[in-house]
Amino acid sequence: MGMKSKSTEQVRVEMDKVFEQISNKYPDDKVELIDSIFDGADKDIAIKGDSAGLWYLGKSLIKMSEADMVFFVDDYADFRGCSIEKQVAENYGKICVEFKTV
Repeated sequence: MGMKSKSTEQVRVEMDKVFEQISNKYPDDKVELIDSIFDGADKDIAIKGDSAGLWYLGKSLIKMSEADMVFFVDDYADFRGCSIEKQVAENYGKICVEFKTV
């Protein structure tokens, strides 16, 4: 399910769960989560609909520029923003990992 159909809290819970599993998978490395959730941003912008989605995508790409490794969770490929993020990450040499939650 894409982020658009989830509450901020649901996304945070999923992100924390995945981050914990990633930290356990790489115990000898310093693993840092870059918070890419923009709480309340929809109230701060005057655009709506697909244009708002594009605004969020742009903000997400800015955050991605800070990362060494990018994780894509579950059915990310079913969502256009996630698919675009994956393509950009690959094209710009980010390590991409597909991650399945259990």
